[in-house]
Amino acid sequence: MVDSGYIHQGPRLRNRVVAPPDDLVEDEEFYDDDDLEDEGFPIRLRHLIVLLLCGGAVWMAYPRAMAAWSLHDSSTKLADYALCMAGPTGPSLIRDNPPEFKRLLRRRLLSAHPGDRPFETCAVLGRELTKSEAVERVHQSQAWSFVEYGGDAADALKTTGARGATLNDLKVSVKPLAKLAKEGWPFVRGGYSRLVKPSSTAKGAPHPSELPRPAIGQGLPAWRVRYRAVKMNGENDFTLAMGAAANLAVYRTQDGGISWKPAAINDSALSSFAERCPTPGGRSYTIGFDDGGKYWIVSSQGPDIEPYSSRFAYAKEQLIGAACDDDAIVIATRKERSSDVNVAYCEYRQVCRAFELPDFGPQGQKPRYPVDLARINGTTVLATARHGVVRVASTRDAGKTWTPFVVAFDIEASGVPTAVKVPSRLLALGEDLMLYGGAPKPGMTYPVLISKDGGASWGASPRASAALRASAGAPPP
Repeated sequence: MVDSGYIHQGPRLRNRVVAPPDDLVEDEEFYDDDDLEDEGFPIRLRHLIVLLLCGGAVWMAYPRAMAAWSLHDSSTKLADYALCMAGPTGPSLIRDNPPEFKRLLRRRLLSAHPGDRPFETCAVLGRELTKSEAVERVHQSQAWSFVEYGGDAADALKTTGARGATLNDLKVSVKPLAKLAKEGWPFVRGGYSRLVKPSSTAKGAPHPSELPRPAIGQGLPAWRVRYRAVKMNGENDFTLAMGAAANLAVYRTQDGGISWKPAAINDSALSSFAERCPTPGGRSYTIGFDDGGKYWIVSSQGPDIEPYSSRFAYAKEQLIGAACDDDAIVIATRKERSSDVNVAYCEYRQVCRAFELPDFGPQGQKPRYPVDLARINGTTVLATARHGVVRVASTRDAGKTWTPFVVAFDIEASGVPTAVKVPSRLLALGEDLMLYGGAPKPGMTYPVLISKDGGASWGASPRASAALRASAGAPPP
């Protein structure tokens, strides 16, 4: 059966949703859960934690890295500074042995002229290391202004308590390096020691010369008398007559002046040299008062010639030292309770005249009591002791020109245990010159040094070295 115009399409599907044509479908945006989270929190939490950790690491590492950088720079500057201050051994000593480094600085300071500025070239490095202009000014100070030098600054400290510059005021040490090394961990390992090395362009000071170690002497008193007459009996054998009349005392040494023992006063040989200032050529000088008792006078005496007398000081002045040779006698006096010293130079059979002392300070300050004098081969030698430091100068033209002062002894560097700490007396023994302490009481020991070049350099004689070793219990070489 044919149904015209109608085509059967099968059973009808109910409730069927028919999709619209593609061209009628509108675009839609689809969101997943993560996208919804991103819309509320644009940076993920784990990213924030990472950023915080990185920031904290940078915050902690930056100052440590800067400390490590500063440590390398400061270590090199410290080594350059030590080289500038104390010479080739300075860098190792300031790092490993600060007391020895300071001892070298003291030796360099004491050997400088009082007007010199021995540490001036190191002042800039000192300021950079300490960040202190006050430290820089101390480095620029004159040697005379340091208390350790033994000049006016030391006098002021002792008398009024006024404090001058000291080596402790330099204040450059390794302590800041230790702090930087701790702050620079882990960029710095193994400490700062290996980093203290001078730069290739650093300039160093000469190594300060060592002072001689004195021998330990005994037997001589510290009297200041008119006469200390010496007679040579043989090699290293001398007899010394001190004083005159009732105050005459005689001593003898057979080891070059180290140990002395009392000798017989009634020896007939004493009359040839005691109670006067004798000379190798047979001349002599005697010291006394004029007839009126107002002046000190000196009388030149010689074989077969009439004595010649000349006054040299007022009688109220204290005589503190005298020494002579064939050419002249020099006599030092001072006023009562005064430290100012006057020296008279009396040529043989000539009128005495004032003797110009050498400048000791930068403004023309003169040596002050205690001082002592010696005459040897036409040279006048002067020793001055101040605050544990003994310096020696000499002249060959009656005080017109003087050699620079030489440090013969420093109490801080002596290294010998003696009852009397400082040698301040001079005594000519033949061609040698002895610097000794002198004992205020019998049996007391004192330092002894010997010069074989008129006071230009000092040391211990072979006999003195042997005595020193024996006193220390050391075996002979």
